[in-house]
Amino acid sequence: MTASDSETEARRLARLRALSVLDTAPEALFDGLAEAVATALGTPIAAVNLIDADRQWTKAGIGVEVGSSRPRSEAFCAQTILDEAVLEVVDARHDPRFADNPMVSGTDGIRFYAGAPITLDDGSRLGALCAADREPRMLNPAQRELLTALARVASEALQLRLDSLEREVLLDRTGRLADVGGWSLDLSTNALRWSAQTFRLHDLPVGQVPTLEEALAFYPVDARRRLEQAIDRARRDGGEWDLELPLVTATGRKLWVRAMGRVEYFDDGHPHRLVGAIQDISIRRRVTTALETSERRFRQMFQYSLGLICTHDHEGVLLSVNPAAARALGYSVGELLGRPLSDFMPESRRAAFRDYLLRVITTGSDSGVLQLQAKDGRHLMWQYRNVLDDEADEPYILGHAQDITERFEMERQLREWSVHDALTGCYNRRYLAELEAGPPRRWGCITVDLDHFKQVNDTYGHQRGDEVLQEMARFLRGHVRADDAVVRLGGDEFLVLLRDADESALSEAMGRIDQDRAAAPIGFTLGAATFGDGVSLDEGLAEADRQLYAKRALDRGD
Repeated sequence: MTASDSETEARRLARLRALSVLDTAPEALFDGLAEAVATALGTPIAAVNLIDADRQWTKAGIGVEVGSSRPRSEAFCAQTILDEAVLEVVDARHDPRFADNPMVSGTDGIRFYAGAPITLDDGSRLGALCAADREPRMLNPAQRELLTALARVASEALQLRLDSLEREVLLDRTGRLADVGGWSLDLSTNALRWSAQTFRLHDLPVGQVPTLEEALAFYPVDARRRLEQAIDRARRDGGEWDLELPLVTATGRKLWVRAMGRVEYFDDGHPHRLVGAIQDISIRRRVTTALETSERRFRQMFQYSLGLICTHDHEGVLLSVNPAAARALGYSVGELLGRPLSDFMPESRRAAFRDYLLRVITTGSDSGVLQLQAKDGRHLMWQYRNVLDDEADEPYILGHAQDITERFEMERQLREWSVHDALTGCYNRRYLAELEAGPPRRWGCITVDLDHFKQVNDTYGHQRGDEVLQEMARFLRGHVRADDAVVRLGGDEFLVLLRDADESALSEAMGRIDQDRAAAPIGFTLGAATFGDGVSLDEGLAEADRQLYAKRALDRGD
């Protein structure tokens, strides 16, 4: 997993080394990009990774150790830099490039990965902005486009860094040769003098000295007014100025410059001349603007994100929350701030929230599902991934969650359908399999076999047979406790499962059913057994069946 062209790889590594970014301290811009990717894609892991000759180094990240290195042979991002497109791995276990990777093997390994290359203007791909999850998944087109756009921000930031470093080298050389944008103005004659670097900065031939008015005309109107006021104030009151102003050169290039100056006096105290310097700070302004733009985008993402983005203190009191989440809960932002999140949870979930607070404060992060109650009483399910920020004076928890209520309800409904008989509404055999996989407990079971049910179908038709089964299901449910289960085993066989039932409870239930036979839609035969303490569900049902068949044989005189 290395660059396919040795010359390309050599150029790429030279660019990476020229940036002097490896093994540097965290920076807000790259931290923000990793956070934005994790928030927008809803993944527990996101990172800005740079690929060195034999290692991957993490500049920023969520869910990973910032500043850490990993062998390049194990790095997903080392594969990403081989192409200009987004690399997406839905399930790494089934991808021959990553199936044997140590980060993939094991139950808690990486499953999903998506990375967009970080590329300089000359095409050098230095690393990737990536997201990962321990569950298989797939990006939608909007998420893929967002990942690409955020990777461009990282690319532009590194390009600006490279441009700035190269410019600093140039400025250092010209400075040593006394060729740095200097100027002076004789106050008695208004004669202006420029250094060679000042001519170059204005895109003028060296020696073509402008007048003061022509020099000031390089500045747009508002900037010119600020500079003129600073000069007049210095001539009148003394002192100096230091301004950052836009400037348009003789060829139309738009720059930002740092314009500095001061007054020099004659021995008699009268102003003699103005002297100063001018410096092109366009690169720094571009970086600052990029940071401001990035911060503005993050604020917009906070404002308009459809998920829950919030911060809360160590007691769960909300410090901030995005408007979309407030709307989803039916509250205004003001109604939420200053109140603990537990106020918006069902009473039954509040103990679990206290456990969450302990975990996130102790371990630094936590993920899971929480249930919130909207103002209108609706219960909403939110899948969250929260982290502790303890670098501030007052530690707080940064929370992000996605509303999965619809998915949760759909899954619940699908499960209900999967364990219920469509005709009678009773549980089915799949439900028994779930009980068998659950914790051991004491059971009482009553098997019910309908007498002569085949004759009903043969005489009155299957529709009547279905009605008899439905009526029998209602009959049985009416004679057991609310938390007991009525199961249709198939055909004309039913099962009543009594939770935590001893012989006495089983006998009482048998008595209720037996005494009310006249209300049943058809005759039936019962078998019963209690079991637990190492006896499996299948073994208990088999015993109840044996008793049922023995009872039927006795009734028939077999």
